[in-house]
Amino acid sequence: MKKVFYYLAFLPFMTGLVSCNNNDDPNPEDGTPEVTTLGAYIVNTGNWGQNDATIQWYDLKKGTVSEDIYNQQNNKGIGDLQDLCVYGSKLYAISTSSSKIEILEKNGKIIKTILMNDDAGQSKYPRYATAGDGFVFITAQDGTVSKLDTLSLEIIKEGKYEGKPEGLSYYKGKLFVNKSNYDMDGSGNKVYVINAETMEKIKDIEVVLNPYTQNIVGDDGKIYVVSAGNYPTAEQPENERVYSTLQRINPETYEVEKLFKASYITNRGDKMYIIYSEYNFQDRAKCFVYDIKTKKESNFIDIKEVNNPGGIIAVPNSDDVYIISNPYGQLSEVYVYDGNGKFKSKFETGAYTTNVKFLIE
Repeated sequence: MKKVFYYLAFLPFMTGLVSCNNNDDPNPEDGTPEVTTLGAYIVNTGNWGQNDATIQWYDLKKGTVSEDIYNQQNNKGIGDLQDLCVYGSKLYAISTSSSKIEILEKNGKIIKTILMNDDAGQSKYPRYATAGDGFVFITAQDGTVSKLDTLSLEIIKEGKYEGKPEGLSYYKGKLFVNKSNYDMDGSGNKVYVINAETMEKIKDIEVVLNPYTQNIVGDDGKIYVVSAGNYPTAEQPENERVYSTLQRINPETYEVEKLFKASYITNRGDKMYIIYSEYNFQDRAKCFVYDIKTKKESNFIDIKEVNNPGGIIAVPNSDDVYIISNPYGQLSEVYVYDGNGKFKSKFETGAYTTNVKFLIE
């Protein structure tokens, strides 16, 4: 598929399109107006050690994909790219092996680079970010979660915890942080609840083994976490296999409800769109919709249509759903479906796309 490039001549003006209060919070408490989805940032993590991670802009109306906006604005590569947080008037790019946070204008131009090293000068290896109440929160493999003020652009507080914090979400003054320690000693079956103001841990919530990247707040106000399990194989006895599993956490009572096998999730209203794709059991792969209210499942698409699915994203203010395809040794693609699972289009992206982050006005 031929890639269509669209130069972002308009992007320098986008910072004026997102209103923010004195905390640079895009959702002030005085009410959230109707919003419009302007487009999406494509997060391409690239190949390990190749300095080919990129951030692309997808124009929803024109259906066009830009070249790397980071390189266009800064005349260099970003290194690696693990996550991208779009919040207030800025982007927060998280790089693990480069051990840095780069704060960017919406056109990709660097505002500030924060090197994530400890007191001994060792890399912290930051992983994922979420935001709320004027702050961005970043997990790191050294066991820390950092709190970054979006006005001063400084890290003002840090909590130190056991294991490897990974994906996280923010809800009503609390952080829900996946603790994954699987690659170290086979442990890691907790979600930490952290006071976002003090960064002190409130509680450990026990979940299925290896909660990893997927941790979102549903439109029903519940926390949805995917545990990756122990990457089961056919050679393992059934009682030793721990499958990738979706769980729902009540943020008030901390009760956990195990739902079903799942690998990637996205939510819109009462609908949870699910991909289940266990690496060693591809014959069981499926893509379906779970109705949060009725608790009923229905088929969405035949997942065999997508070559090596690597993510699912519901488009804000639309019925569309994106599914990421990461074919081995090729550039990634994003498949576009309507809310009923009807294929609409697809577009080519960069090397190993892992997420799509939307910009709304």
